Amino acid sequence: MENSKKLFEIALQLESPWFIKDVKFKAIGKTHGQLDIYLDFRAGAKFQDETGALCPVHDTRIKTWQHLDFFQHTCYLHARVPRIKTSTGFVRLVEIPWARPNSGFTLLFEAFAMTLIECEMPVNSAAKILKVWAPRLWRVFDFWIGQARSTVDLTGLNKIGIDETSTKRGHNYVMLSADLAKRRVIFACPGKDESTIG
Repeated sequence: MENSKKLFEIALQLESPWFIKDVKFKAIGKTHGQLDIYLDFRAGAKFQDETGALCPVHDTRIKTWQHLDFFQHTCYLHARVPRIKTSTGFVRLVEIPWARPNSGFTLLFEAFAMTLIECEMPVNSAAKILKVWAPRLWRVFDFWIGQARSTVDLTGLNKIGIDETSTKRGHNYVMLSADLAKRRVIFACPGKDESTIG
């Protein structure tokens, strides 16, 4: 068991004070199972606050994240996530290196999900492959698209093109705005009328 724990620590790129406390597998059917990996931190560990000060652990919260499948088996990471009392007197949850705050997925899971979507796979199809509920995947998509949009530099933009396209059978339209000089989409939203341009 110690060898498998070490192997998973390497695969997950865990760094001190984090380590794998336990690994459990349960068969769900003849060909499918669930792998649960339990992470913990070493006793006496301190974590940095927003000022860079090392702070002792105040208490912990149990959290779970869906990770990439292990072969055909669903995989989850579980951890006691520390809350620290910061140097400014507030108690807050520590940010962990394998997932973003308030996400039920690991960063590797989200990266794979975004890769599927970027390859023009519909979100509902990607959700089936990833064995998750589609609205959860839409939240991942919205978060990362929002991050990407916040870094777009529109300085010097002076020519845009606007067009609409249908998204489904019937009268469901999306209006696209494009930077004509750099040939890239800069905005998209549902609709096709005057209020949509507004």
